Amino acid sequence: MPLAIQRATPADLDAVVPLFDAYRQFYEQPSDLARARRFLEERLHNSESVILLATDQGRAAGFTQLYPTFSSVRTGRLWILNDLYVASDARRSGVGRALLDAAAAFAREDGAVGIALETTRDNATARALYSAAGWEEAQTQWYSLSFARPSAAIHGEALFSYGTLQDANVQQRLFGRTFTGAADALAGYRMDWLEERDPSAVSASGIVRHPIVRASGDPADRVPGTVLYLSAEEIAKADEYEAGDYRRVRVRLASGLDAWLYEEA
Repeated sequence: MPLAIQRATPADLDAVVPLFDAYRQFYEQPSDLARARRFLEERLHNSESVILLATDQGRAAGFTQLYPTFSSVRTGRLWILNDLYVASDARRSGVGRALLDAAAAFAREDGAVGIALETTRDNATARALYSAAGWEEAQTQWYSLSFARPSAAIHGEALFSYGTLQDANVQQRLFGRTFTGAADALAGYRMDWLEERDPSAVSASGIVRHPIVRASGDPADRVPGTVLYLSAEEIAKADEYEAGDYRRVRVRLASGLDAWLYEEA
């Protein structure tokens, strides 16, 4: 099987995560496979990046990750080639060049006005590769500011909402803030409606009719919804809000993400 490059999906994370972890170690970060997986899952599920995975003889050989941005001057989309890594035993075999060419082809087909990357001046090997692939080396220098990472408690746990917790007004009343969620779906379930809802929940939501999901046993059935990331304190508030009518359980979503779900108690 020759070298192949494909756009990665959540189903490819088992292959991409070790490469991404090795890439971070190259930049003097400690190995942390769980952290690497969480980060990549978020990017893919939120459609915040594009990952191209190279495989050679069916074995993961390298990857590149692209982030979208825009150019005001050129009034169009730009892609930033942020990450490029080739496994140590796959180097000098054309994988890096193939990934660069695939990234450029993707950006071109996407209608972008360009694609850009940054590397250090002393990275002679990478600079030679980029030059050979037709990339132009600019004389300008990027500047950056670094910010402290949010705590794990702020990042929170994934909760799949198919009902009132998606409503910004409900979120504001319950948690004092609103969420930017990611669209997902629950397979093998159908949505129905509660005949009666706890009066306190109706008062908190301002919504009289509340949905409920029930397992159908048919994988073709899908309930659309939104993945929200809640802190432990917010999960407790959601439990209190849903108490009596719902119970919280773990499910696997259509995307492959594991999340909390409120189903009929």
